[in-house]
Amino acid sequence: MAQSCFARVSVDRKSVYVQQPFKITITVLTATWYTAPLDFDNIQIPNTFILPFDQTAPGMYTVGNKQYAGLQFYFIAFPYKAGNFSIPSIKIIATTPPEGSSESRKITIKTSPVNFMVKPVPESIKNDSWFVAKNVTISEKWSKSLQHLKVGDVIERTITINAAGTLPQFIPEIPDEKLDFASIYPQDADLDDTRNDYDANGRRTQSIIYLLEKEGDFTISEVKVNWWNPGNSKVYSKSAPAGKIHVEPNPNLGMLTTIRDSLSASQPSPGKKPAVKKTAEIWGMKWYWFVGLVLFSLLLLYILIRFSLIVINRIRIAQLRYKSSEAYWFRHFIKSPSDINSLLKNLYLWWDRKNVSSKSASIIASARMDGNKLISDEMESLYAERAANRVNTNSDRKSFKNSFEVYRRFIMNNKNENDRTISDDQCPW
Repeated sequence: MAQSCFARVSVDRKSVYVQQPFKITITVLTATWYTAPLDFDNIQIPNTFILPFDQTAPGMYTVGNKQYAGLQFYFIAFPYKAGNFSIPSIKIIATTPPEGSSESRKITIKTSPVNFMVKPVPESIKNDSWFVAKNVTISEKWSKSLQHLKVGDVIERTITINAAGTLPQFIPEIPDEKLDFASIYPQDADLDDTRNDYDANGRRTQSIIYLLEKEGDFTISEVKVNWWNPGNSKVYSKSAPAGKIHVEPNPNLGMLTTIRDSLSASQPSPGKKPAVKKTAEIWGMKWYWFVGLVLFSLLLLYILIRFSLIVINRIRIAQLRYKSSEAYWFRHFIKSPSDINSLLKNLYLWWDRKNVSSKSASIIASARMDGNKLISDEMESLYAERAANRVNTNSDRKSFKNSFEVYRRFIMNNKNENDRTISDDQCPW
């Protein structure tokens, strides 16, 4: 029986760099035929993202001059840490009749482990600019024209990076920019998994809001992306161009011109003393009282406008900070619909913003480090459900979300305990 049905594991390369994907192909062979789909475990490899392409493809294979019917499926692995690792043995259940029989039986097969090595980033490339992809495109969009800008205007720049042959988690963040003429408010990035039937692809979309505060000619820096192509081992780069702007002064931010015009209009004409008296009697007030009242009114209006702008800016900043907070994105996750893709997307949007020391990019890995078996088991169950297309449309995922509410409180309590270990004589920076 063992010889009539067996499985083989192959990889397209056994030595890769960090983030460089490699393909794991599993072929299950039988001397007869299959009467049911294969049932198999998901692959779990430490420090590696696994992308399943588990739609089986049938075929005929020759092994030792003997014909076998085969079902083949594959995974794409994305290691994110250097070292020596192993693809573990996985259990596969095949339903097939033995040779000489027409009665199907369930046969349990275990694959052999396969070792592979993950090399660190090459010394010739800086670690923070290392990004592996087959191809990258970058585009930008501005919320308004960069012409006719003035102090107090708000402009928004949206950068979209599409990368082929990688995961959206690996697409680098837009670097922070410091400008002396504007306040900058980076928005949360949207990460989209745009894989097709054969390969991994990802998209990262992020917006940056600029509040212009000074007049003059300025430049908003270009956004550049470098990547290493595993096909030819070359480094490429593309960029969104720098934006050159001219910022005009904003008359609404100061009333100097209006005050100057008012003073000129209130001056008496030379040689006409009666006119001076008449102007002094405007609305039954001496002219200097009238001018003083006008100046006071203009000054009060100026203060109200300045105060209103400050309040509006503070409200805008508070909104931006709130929408960048971990609490906002956790509530976004709690309100997620029950479909798995939306649930996982919103879950990782929260996780990316959760400030946890020694946090792993994988929630499963972090939960295991914290000794939280419930979270790791529920995440693995959810991935298994998505991989096997066993979607429970009647579930609202309430239990899954409640588990993460408990896990979030656990993380926050641990963080508070760690904060209290800092001695009183240490100066926070």
